Amino acid sequence: MSVRVVAVTGSASGIGAATANLMRASGDRVIGVDMRDADVVADLSSAAGRRAAIEGVRLQCGGKLNALVACAGLGSDTGDEARILAVNYFGAAELLIALRTDLAQAVAPAAVAVCSWAMLQPTPRDEVIEACLAMDETRALELAASYSRLDEIRPAYATSKSALARLVRRLAPTSDWGKVGITLNAVVPSVTRTPMVAARLATAQGTQELLRAAPSPMGRIAEAEEVADVISYFASGRARQVTGQLIFVDGGLDAQRRPFDVLEPLAAARWS
Repeated sequence: MSVRVVAVTGSASGIGAATANLMRASGDRVIGVDMRDADVVADLSSAAGRRAAIEGVRLQCGGKLNALVACAGLGSDTGDEARILAVNYFGAAELLIALRTDLAQAVAPAAVAVCSWAMLQPTPRDEVIEACLAMDETRALELAASYSRLDEIRPAYATSKSALARLVRRLAPTSDWGKVGITLNAVVPSVTRTPMVAARLATAQGTQELLRAAPSPMGRIAEAEEVADVISYFASGRARQVTGQLIFVDGGLDAQRRPFDVLEPLAAARWS
């Protein structure tokens, strides 16, 4: 069996590092992409950085990529709403779209985007999501920066993850993805023990605040390796009939908050 070649963005820390380590341990060749300690060093917050990442991955995989994991992201505490949106959405979307042709050349190709349960909060901005899906970065960043309650709510994180989940749902069933055999799914973790939330988890008060914001029915914070297990399964190419799905890795939080939402029957017009 030939070695699978997998690109992982955000490979230097957190869920990205756990995913890269797990896939290397299973025998895959991993091309890590990050701002440091990576095979491809690039800053996904800028168009130039994304081009460098795409070119670097393409050079190392030789135009044939078995899997892409878009994991790089910034948390809401970063303080720069435009940068959060640029990395979390455009840093993932541009690589997914550009490297689709490299995935199409491989056996059992798969792509996984890492979203967040935060996307279901009431804060995402619809007009920003629309600009993101139109791949209009200038407009999206302008809208994000102009929100009157920016400092109070800091919506960029939830907005970026909501837009990315919608992109996955939009692209997966198209002929460019589904008909050429590329599976595209999103893994949706709840609060996970990573450097993104390390400062809060360092205190009992901070930990309790996170658990109140995203109360896990399992009663604990997830470990990065637990999320990586799920990501690596979908990136492995084994789930050949699963595509366009949002897979929640949240200890049951989504089921608790939305027990029946996903079970609503389709309207007749959408069923036919």
